[in-house]
Amino acid sequence: MAYARNERHGHILTGQGGFYAWLSLPPRDSVRAAVLVCPPLVEERKSSQRAMVDAARLLARECDCAVLRIDYRGCGDASGRFEDFAPEDWLADIRTAAAWLRERLPAVPQIWMGVRVGALLALNAASAAAPDALLLWEPVCGEDFLRQLLQRRMVNEMLAYGRARISRATIEAEWRHGGQVDVDGFAAGARLQAQLRELRLVPFAGRGLALVTGPDARAGEALAAVAPALRISAIRLAPFWNSVGQVDTRPLAEASAAWVRQTLPLAGKTNFEPASRAALLAEFNAAETHAEAAVAIPLDGQALCAMLHRPIAGMDAAYGGVVFLGGWSGDRQGPHRLFTLFARQLAVTGLACLRFDFRGRGESDGEAPAATIGDMTEDAVTAIHWLAARLPAGAPITLVAICSGCKVAIAAATRAPQAGRLVLWSAEAMGSLRARKTNLHKTLSAMRSYGRKLARPETWRKLWRGQVQTRMVGKALVEHETRSPAEARAEDAVLARFRSFRGPMLFVYGGSDPAAPAAARAYERFCREHGIAHRMETIPHAGHSFYGLEWTEELLAVTTRWLTP
Repeated sequence: MAYARNERHGHILTGQGGFYAWLSLPPRDSVRAAVLVCPPLVEERKSSQRAMVDAARLLARECDCAVLRIDYRGCGDASGRFEDFAPEDWLADIRTAAAWLRERLPAVPQIWMGVRVGALLALNAASAAAPDALLLWEPVCGEDFLRQLLQRRMVNEMLAYGRARISRATIEAEWRHGGQVDVDGFAAGARLQAQLRELRLVPFAGRGLALVTGPDARAGEALAAVAPALRISAIRLAPFWNSVGQVDTRPLAEASAAWVRQTLPLAGKTNFEPASRAALLAEFNAAETHAEAAVAIPLDGQALCAMLHRPIAGMDAAYGGVVFLGGWSGDRQGPHRLFTLFARQLAVTGLACLRFDFRGRGESDGEAPAATIGDMTEDAVTAIHWLAARLPAGAPITLVAICSGCKVAIAAATRAPQAGRLVLWSAEAMGSLRARKTNLHKTLSAMRSYGRKLARPETWRKLWRGQVQTRMVGKALVEHETRSPAEARAEDAVLARFRSFRGPMLFVYGGSDPAAPAAARAYERFCREHGIAHRMETIPHAGHSFYGLEWTEELLAVTTRWLTP
C-alpha cells in the first residue's frame, strides 16, 4: 500500500464492534498530545470533511499531535444505516475511540476536537470520560441544529414544489407516532430527534478553546457560562459546514494549533518509539481483510485515499467494477452518503466498487484550490487502471458520476478503454454544449428561492440582527461556474474524442434542477448525432443532488435496473 508514511485510514475493530477512523501521526518521534476529532452530522459532515482533514494534518505536522478522526456508526464510511442510530450511540463511539487512543498513547494529554454537533457530542461525552482539553468549532445546541435541519427541508421542498408540502406540526406529529422524517436526504427517527433535543451545552471544568464563526454570539455566551475555563474566540467565516463550494478554514486550524502550542509546551512531549509508530499504523492494515477495504492508490508521489467494496465471493468472482466520481467539492461518500450506500448495494450483486477522493478533496493528498477538471481526470484514470488490475481479465468497468464528476467521467472514458459504461447523474453540459442561458436560469432559480425566504418573518428578523450572510447571497445570485476560453476549448477537445465512444450511457436528472433541461437536450442531441447508445431519465421534482429519501430510492432503483443483468 502507498500511504503517506504517517497516515492510515480504515476500520478499527474493538471489543464493542468497529468504527471507521483516519489517523495522522507527527513526522517526528515524539507526541505532544493525542487529538480525537468528532465530526458533525448529516451533510454538515461532508461540507466539513476537508476542513477537519487539513486541521488534523496541521496539528500533526506543526504541533506533534497524533490525530484520530472517526465516523460515527451510520455516518460517512462507517458501517450501518443512519436511521438505526441516535446521539447515545455516537456518544458511545466517542468514548470507545477515546479509550482506543488512550490505550495506545497513555502518557500524553488527550484533546477532543468537535465541529458543530460534533462539538456538542464531545462536550457531553466529556462528562463520563474527561479529556484533558476541548477544541470546539462552531458548537450548536441540539434544539437549534434540529430547527436548522427542518428549515433546510422546507427550503428544498419550496425549490422542488414551489411550496413546503409538510408543516412543522405535521413533522412533530410524525415523530410523536414513532415515524421518520426526511432531513438532508437522511431518515431522522423519533429517537434521534428526542435525544438531539436533550443535548445541550453542559458544564466542563477543563481547559480548551471554542471558536465561533457566525454572527450569532448566543452559543459562545452560553458555553462561557458552563465552561468558564474555555477560551471563546470569534473568527468570522462563511458557514463552511453548509457550503457547496470550498471555504478557507485555515484561520480555524491555525488558531487551534496556536492554542495547542501555547497550552502544551514542548517539555511535555513524550517520546514515540519507531516500533510503537509501526505497530499503531499496522492496526489499520487489518482492514484489507474486510469486504470494505481502505486503500491508498499511488499517483505522482501522492496518494488517493479510497474504499474498495469487494463482492462476497471475492474479487476473482466479480463480473465487473464500478468507479464512483464525486462533484467539484464532493468526497467519496457522495451527497447524503449516496455513493457509500449504492456501492454496498452493488457489491452484494457481484460488482467490485471503488470510491475515492480526488486529490485535494476528502482524505487524499494535494491542495484543493489548485485542482482542475484535468487533474480530476488524471485521478480518475489512475483509479480505473488500479481497479482493472484487480478484476478478472476483460471485466467491464462502469463510471458512476455526479455533477462535475460527469465531465471527469466523459474525459476519463476517452483515455481508459476499460470504462465501457457511464452513469451520469445531473451531468453538466461541457464545452459548446453549454447553453448561454445556463447562468441566467441559475440566477432566476436563486432569486425565486430568496424571494420565498424574504416572505418569511424570521428572515427579516435575521436581517435586523445581522445574521444573514449577504455576501453568500450575492454570490448565489451573480457568481456562477466560469470557464476561461482555454478551458472551454479543452472541453470541446474532450467531446471531439468522445464522439467515438460506443458504450451505453445513462443520464439521470432532477426535475427541479434549473440547469437540467438544457443539459439533457444538449447531451441527447450529441449522442444521437454520433450514434452513442444512451437513455435519459428524470426524477420528478428532485433537485441537483437528489436530496430526499424518495428521490434517492428512485434514483438508485433506475440506475440498478440499468446496471445489473
